[in-house]
Amino acid sequence: MESNKRTVIKTASWETFHLVGVAGVLYLFTGEWEYASLGALLYIAWEAVGYYIHERLWTKVKKFK
Repeated sequence: MESNKRTVIKTASWETFHLVGVAGVLYLFTGEWEYASLGALLYIAWEAVGYYIHERLWTKVKKFK
């Protein structure tokens, strides 16, 4: 069973990886690291909350276990 701690660690590792990718793409469009970094941080923060909720909801699904 997936624990809260494991879900938080998985969320943090994915979001760190994703942050670099999103910042890189935004930099290609803006040419500014400041805008790319801020945009990536805002996007990743919002997405991390959604991912965590999604993972916790899936722990309640019994059909696919």
